[in-house]
Amino acid sequence: MTHPIFAICFDVGGTLRTSQKNPTARRAALTQLHDALEFEGSLEALEELLKTRGKAYRHWCIQTQYELSEEDLWTKYLLPDYPADFVRQHAMQFNQLWRSGRDRVLLPHMVETIQELSARGYKLAIISNTTSSLETPRMLAQTGLEALFPCVILSTTFGRRKPNPSLFIAAARQLGINPENCAFVGNDPTRDLIGARQAGFGKVILLTNTDTMGDDPDDESDGNEKTLMKPDILIHELSQLLDVFTNIHDEPAPAWQDQPLYNAALSTMWHVNQQAEFNQTFHEAKKIGFARFELNHRVSQQLLEQYDHDQFYIATVHEPCPADLSYEERKAADIAISNLDEQVRKRAVDDIKRSIDLAVKLNARSVVIHPGTVNCDKSIENHMRNMIQTDKRRSPEYLQLLNDAIAEREKLVKPNFDQVVRSMEEIIRFASGSGVALGLENRYHFDDIPLPDELEILLSLSDEDWLGFQYDVGHAQALDVLGFVRHFEWLERFSKRMIGVHLHDVICIKDHQAVGKGEVDFAAIAPYIPTSAQRTLEIGPRASLEELAESLKLLADKGCIEKI
Repeated sequence: MTHPIFAICFDVGGTLRTSQKNPTARRAALTQLHDALEFEGSLEALEELLKTRGKAYRHWCIQTQYELSEEDLWTKYLLPDYPADFVRQHAMQFNQLWRSGRDRVLLPHMVETIQELSARGYKLAIISNTTSSLETPRMLAQTGLEALFPCVILSTTFGRRKPNPSLFIAAARQLGINPENCAFVGNDPTRDLIGARQAGFGKVILLTNTDTMGDDPDDESDGNEKTLMKPDILIHELSQLLDVFTNIHDEPAPAWQDQPLYNAALSTMWHVNQQAEFNQTFHEAKKIGFARFELNHRVSQQLLEQYDHDQFYIATVHEPCPADLSYEERKAADIAISNLDEQVRKRAVDDIKRSIDLAVKLNARSVVIHPGTVNCDKSIENHMRNMIQTDKRRSPEYLQLLNDAIAEREKLVKPNFDQVVRSMEEIIRFASGSGVALGLENRYHFDDIPLPDELEILLSLSDEDWLGFQYDVGHAQALDVLGFVRHFEWLERFSKRMIGVHLHDVICIKDHQAVGKGEVDFAAIAPYIPTSAQRTLEIGPRASLEELAESLKLLADKGCIEKI
């Protein structure tokens, strides 16, 4: 369904203006900064120091989608070895000097195009990633456009950065225009397109004239620029917007409706055995507030081709995806990176590589990995699970089974775990430089890999922060109830390496329940989840849409996810 557009939001760097290097001005600004800091080294040493620290800051921004104010940027990242009060007092000056040395150039026909769009009745806003709170207001004042932009969202003052959908929702809310009646004009498919789609904007237009792109620090790539997602319209110059947006002065905008939107994904696990078509489940989930999605390991190539990748953003891929065999067939064949059969192990490694390739194409942020299993006697744990259901957890028979299971796993684990280490070393080499994080998931069965000590070994294979822990709340809860691993051991040991989290409730040991149906203490879990972690609701298909909506609300109330 096409919605009429009543508001147009713009990116700045690469969209309304660009910049060009000015070496003379750059050196003059660096000299001023050098003198103000009484820096003991050379100009070149100061520049290299700030570039290195700025790169670390930018990496943090991209991982968390947060942005700091000028004061916090300079005190926490760029000049942490200087007195904080001094840096905070002069941060705005330092920031402008550091950003100097580039001549800002308006794109052709920018002023006339903006003026005409306003004259045609559109409300206008700016949504920009930037470390400067001064430059965009100054540009608007100098061009006489200040009054035409009642809403200006800058990441450095807002605290979040694109593609986080909260900036887009904030702009729509300030304008009083529903997201589906808003358009966004930008130039970056990963920040602008993905952010606007998550927010539910009705139209996204990308400017593609690379001849106008300069070296603006606010327009640098965030890494992987590839995505299968396509905008509604591509233009080569701003004046083409006048062919898209006609006069709307006599058309009343729909009444503002503050629809719920949460900074969380829904796993396509929920679609399994649903009667609705695959793409329809995305539409339904979006309506109740999911900003994005995770493709789970039951998604075949046929299903993958059915979902609308131009409208719905996939943030996470759960390997193997696309699945070339059914879940039951893979399980029967034990296709896992722990398998002692070399051919089977290689196939499992190739499946994970294929999942990483898909994540790169979708511009997904992470891939969830199941590291395999130990060739144990599964009947022991099965018996324990049956006894749990009949409340015999503390019986002597149960405790003996628990000890037997632990002893057998310890005796048999080494060959399988060695295969996992070997496989992960290969997968890490393959994923390096892809821009995709790898999350090793804690599992539901005791004979699965990894247990906490094993996870520590696997995480030590790389000190890169894109190799980390995929925390599954339900799995941790079930193993705790069974008596194998204390739930909070995972959090206490691996919170800082957490890539993502699967959120679902557990009734005794039955996981993938709607939140609020079981015994998980989500409020106690929330403080352990880092800001950068991908949050995904991995809830089974028996849950209704109403239960999914209630799960979102409860998780927001408990602090596990954010309502936008």
